[in-house]
Amino acid sequence: MAEKPPEEGYISVVDEEPEIFELLKWDSSHTQKPQEPRPVEKPKSPEKKIMKSQESDPFELSDSAFIESYRLSKELARCFCEELKPVMPDSTKSIEFSVESKVMAALSFYATGKYQKSIGGKTDPNITQYFVSTAVMQVTEAMNHPTIVKKYIHFPHLRNERDNIKARFYMKYGIPNVVGCVECTHVPIARPDDDQKSHFNKSYHSKKVQIISNSDLIITSVDATPGGSMSHDAILKRHAVKVDLDSLNNSGEQCWLIGGPHYTQKTYIMTPIPKITKKSPVSPEKYYTNVHAQTLTAATETIKQLKSRWKCLQATCNKQFDPPTVTMMIVACCVLHNICNRHGLPVIPMTQTEERLEAMKQKVANGPIPRKQVEDQNGIQFRARLVERLWNERRVLPDTTGPKKRMAKKDRIVENHQPQQQPVMTQAQPSHVQIPLVAHPHVLEHPSMHDDASKRPRILTMTTPTYGLNVPPVWGHYPQH
Repeated sequence: MAEKPPEEGYISVVDEEPEIFELLKWDSSHTQKPQEPRPVEKPKSPEKKIMKSQESDPFELSDSAFIESYRLSKELARCFCEELKPVMPDSTKSIEFSVESKVMAALSFYATGKYQKSIGGKTDPNITQYFVSTAVMQVTEAMNHPTIVKKYIHFPHLRNERDNIKARFYMKYGIPNVVGCVECTHVPIARPDDDQKSHFNKSYHSKKVQIISNSDLIITSVDATPGGSMSHDAILKRHAVKVDLDSLNNSGEQCWLIGGPHYTQKTYIMTPIPKITKKSPVSPEKYYTNVHAQTLTAATETIKQLKSRWKCLQATCNKQFDPPTVTMMIVACCVLHNICNRHGLPVIPMTQTEERLEAMKQKVANGPIPRKQVEDQNGIQFRARLVERLWNERRVLPDTTGPKKRMAKKDRIVENHQPQQQPVMTQAQPSHVQIPLVAHPHVLEHPSMHDDASKRPRILTMTTPTYGLNVPPVWGHYPQH
């Protein structure tokens, strides 16, 4: 074993530790304390003060920045705050906030789908994420009040309202007796505690929203209560609109909706004809399919604008909310959508990533089109009569002489590469307006065709009818029922 160190000359660190620590404490308290760096407060620049004042008061923002952040204009936002005051629920927070601050926080959440830092604590320490979530719940509940919903979302129950909608559909798309376009879209939700099966749509849990819109992209009916597993037909069959349309058709007034391929043909809804594609030959059924597809864009564009303005309804949001809350938020966003469209406010478009993700989520949720659909025979007869009527009243005569577009392009290329052919000058015209006539296969077959008709078979003449969405054709009368 190692021998112990000698007693003499051994210095114990333990014995001297208290004395050393006392010296260190004294040195630290008397020498280092005055040398502690103090934070130097820099004077705030006027620009930062101005920015803070603008952030704290949203109405001091520029008009374009205000619309981009809250989707409404300043005037509409003030009016809407005054309109919600009588129906706002009592506050559950100890610190009271104004209705304006709650509405602006809710609008910002609807527009972004998340709790932005510009609201949650950056400008006001009292405004936290808890306040924003509470404000969203209170404003959403107020916007679902029956007086608010009935004012901004209204299905045409009066005859003059239906006639107005029918006329606008007919003048814009050329199809009569249409009172709306119907389509469904999925809005994701959190996994519910109860009834999970009815809310699962083969991919995720969602609410399947049925939206009916007119030709001006105004939502006239919304049903946000069904779960994601319900079919299009099941949602429409149980809705009150279906009962109204059946009653009107039975009373002699023809009214129907325009629906997509996921719907079954009925007397109150017109669907596409199966097995009609772009390569199908020209026929009354093909013409009806084209007109139907153009008309259905009113519903698809309405849903696209709705989710572009209010991103909280997109496929990447709302996964933290329960089904009843999501249902109320959908109705609230539909109310705001109608307010924006009626006042002509711009739409903030989706990014390419958001648009692709939304399309993919909707396609997966809806699933393939059902192959076996039991169609109503009366509905098929209704559609057959409509097909015949559209064919007789078609706006542009069909081209039944074959694919002229490719032949004309080929002929023009051939004509441009025939320098050896000498043009023949007409003798009836003066020398300064002589028109060359080039040999053309159509001219040989039809000697009566000459001049520009042979060179430019697609050119428009004074007798060729031209139509457009903004310049409707002149019909002799409005179509009678």
